[in-house]
Formats: sequence, structure tokens, C-alpha cells
Amino acid sequence: MINQARDMSQIISDPSNHSLGHTSTARQSALRAASLANVAIRPLRHLDDFIACEALFDSIWHPEPGSSLMAKELLRGISSANSYVSGAFQTGQLVGACVGFWGPPESRSMHSHIAGVSGKARGVGYALKLDQRAHALESEVDTITWTFDPLVRRNAFFNFHKLGGMASQYLVNYYGSMLDDINGTDESDRLLLEWNLASPGVIRRCDATPGTSTPPTADHNGVAALTIGRAGQPVVADTSASTLLVGVPEDIENLRHVDPGLGREWRTAVREVLAGALSRGGRVEGFEPQTGSYIVTRGK
Repeated sequence: MINQARDMSQIISDPSNHSLGHTSTARQSALRAASLANVAIRPLRHLDDFIACEALFDSIWHPEPGSSLMAKELLRGISSANSYVSGAFQTGQLVGACVGFWGPPESRSMHSHIAGVSGKARGVGYALKLDQRAHALESEVDTITWTFDPLVRRNAFFNFHKLGGMASQYLVNYYGSMLDDINGTDESDRLLLEWNLASPGVIRRCDATPGTSTPPTADHNGVAALTIGRAGQPVVADTSASTLLVGVPEDIENLRHVDPGLGREWRTAVREVLAGALSRGGRVEGFEPQTGSYIVTRGK
């Protein structure tokens, strides 16, 4: 786990510094990321926006005929409640969108329900998350949570290594059967990501000028608890180490299509190792891109 600098902790603990400092910097970072991705990000407010957003999500996930991940009526309702419904546009075309809603007032949190980007767009997902972060901080909210499939390696890299998230909850078959091209027929296990928007690790990853700061590789001394075997199968190792490396397959989405049985085998193995560690007080502290592994610290 990355150590928090004392001076940064003092800044975060002061509410006035939080509102004056992090909010303006977060917005500048979001605008810079949008510029680098060559997109304009704005709230979706009109019926045509919601229709386009529904179509974008369905083009990414390909749900069963007659169903939709986010119907235009639901998008309209979430937007009308002043929650977060925003899209990224290139030359007037919607290429990415993100939808979240506020938690209980005392929680100072937002739950980000869905985000999707056209396959041709680059850097747009990062720009959308930074825009969502800036919007939350501007609303005096300092935590965003969302769920994601722990088997999808690129999302794990993005959420932990690029954004600086943490996780302590493994949710078994959280949404039930989803039956789309990405989830297939597998059960919908999820990790609940916690994104502490003004933590030192998040600030370092999100607010640094591009090219001046690279997220460091954690000095974790982790021991492999789940690795990929020669035939692509999961290999579980019994270890009492305090820090575990929990590997995931390189491309679970393709694996679910070409070998559904092996995909389910990976689901079972990750559930056994990762859910087991978190249920005993463990925490996912990061993701190691070199090995495609979660860095998990055991509970005390």
C-alpha cells in the first residue's frame, strides 16, 4: 500500500482546503484529460441525448433483444434527480457516457452505476471518470463507488493502477444472470470499488501533469495465491503470506466465448481466493500490470 504523506493528510483533513484546493484542481485535470482525448464532456439533458446514450450502451454490451441496459426513461429520471448523467462527444457524436447517482446525504458518496466507451475512442473513459470526480467534489462529495467484474483484467488495471481505487467487498452473483455479450452465461460476481477522490494516491494519479508522474509499482513482497497454468487454467496455491497476488486471465470475455467451461473455472477460483481473503478482513490495495494480479493484503 502506498504511504500517505503527512502534509497531504493535513490538507485533506481541513474542509476549507478540501473545497478550495482539490475541487478546482480536479476540474482542471478533467478538462485536460478531455482535451487529450479530443472530446467535449457535458451533462445529458435532452431526449435525443438519452436515446443516443441508450443506443451506445446497448452497442457495447449487446443485451438480449427487447431489453436494454439503461432505458432512455431511466436516464431521464436519473438526470431529472440531478444525479450524474454525462456524455463524451467527438465532432458531435456520443462516444462515451457515464451514469451515477447520489448516496444518502450523510454518506457524502456517489454510486457510479455504468460507464461505457465506443471501441474506437482512446482516453475517453479516463476523461469521463475525471469529470465525474470533479463533479462529485464540486458537490462536496468525496467518495465514488462502483462495481466491476473482477475477471476483466483491463478494468482492474484501470480502476486500481490508473485511478487509485481500493476494494474490500466481493459480491457473489450480484446482478444475477445478465445474458449479454460481455457477461455471457457466467454468474455476475463483482468487486465493489472505493474511489476516495482526495486521497494522496488518487491525487497523484489524476492531478499530475501528463509525463511528470507515473504511478509507482508497489513494493509489496506479495506471494502468488492464484496464477495461470500452462493450459490457461487457474492454479491456486496455499500460502499464509500477509500479501497475496491474485491473478486473472488475460481476456476473460473472449474465453467465455471460446471455452465457457474454463471461464467458469476461473470465476470459481477467483471467488475462492479473492472473496475468501476479503471476507476475513482483507483488502485489494492495487493491481500489478506485469503479472496481471491483484495485490491483496490480508486482514489483521
